[in-house]
Amino acid sequence: MTDERWAGAGERVWARHGRRTGSALIVGAGAVGGFLAEELARIGFSPLRLVDPDTLAVENLVRHPLGASALGRPKAPALAEKIRRDFPPCDATGLRLDFLDAPADEQRSLAARADVVVAATDSVACQRHVNRVALSVGTPAVYPGVWVDPRIRDAEVGEILWVLPDGRTPCYECAAEFRRSASDTQAARGARVDIQLVVLATAQIVAALVHPEDARSGILDPERSAVYLHGLTPTSPAVRPAFPTAGLSSRNVRVPFPARPCAACRGRRLAPSPRVPAAAAPLAPVSPEDPSPAAGDAGPERPKVTVFAVIALVVMVFFVASVLHTAGG
Repeated sequence: MTDERWAGAGERVWARHGRRTGSALIVGAGAVGGFLAEELARIGFSPLRLVDPDTLAVENLVRHPLGASALGRPKAPALAEKIRRDFPPCDATGLRLDFLDAPADEQRSLAARADVVVAATDSVACQRHVNRVALSVGTPAVYPGVWVDPRIRDAEVGEILWVLPDGRTPCYECAAEFRRSASDTQAARGARVDIQLVVLATAQIVAALVHPEDARSGILDPERSAVYLHGLTPTSPAVRPAFPTAGLSSRNVRVPFPARPCAACRGRRLAPSPRVPAAAAPLAPVSPEDPSPAAGDAGPERPKVTVFAVIALVVMVFFVASVLHTAGG
């Protein structure tokens, strides 16, 4: 759209959808980060800062917002250019940069100037580093990805974790201990349609973090800081205990603080419970031979006392008392 055609149209852009303002740093401009940047731009976020060291390759085309005309170009600058061209209200900037290699001052500056940081890389080391930088400057962070596991379909299960600073939620490294028995996650895996489902949910979470007063921020459960999202594909046997019905579904999960102080958040944590509640157990895929969901590091399951067991015990006590009374009489 030319400047002349755009002039005077800005106030009508969000006439049917109230603008949700905010600024975001997106580390990783691949499939998840790329589509997320476009979604955030269209709901009103600006400025957007995109960071990615890679160029667009042929194998990226099936699940990336950039097309063949961008082949060989750095993903972040090319995507920022596309956003500015397709949606002028958004100030998008792309940096061809490995966040891990950037000077510490630049890392902190990028994170501190954003209302929220999104780590959408396929590098665990980078995800962990973004976590520490975001914590150090007090910026909320979101970690979207899809499960990678030979027992389930690509991108069948999405995982979105959000971290609030000042110890209000467990951080990314706390959650890594919690989900140790679950599948690995990657930012870019699977078909475009599956990835976009995760992106749409992530965009809602990002907006809710920046606008907690908005009615739509109810997607953030105050007791839970992770969402597991099952896509539209048929449910694989390995995740059927967690997602028993076929099709799109989601579960919010409470991520517990670890028993030992986390090195990343420096012990800023709530008092740990003696064992992880069942509601907090990671939704790890299981084999068909073992249909019970994995419980992470929750420890051995304690015996459950049912109502029927209590009733039976009471009846037994009365019976024994009656026998003893009769014998004594």
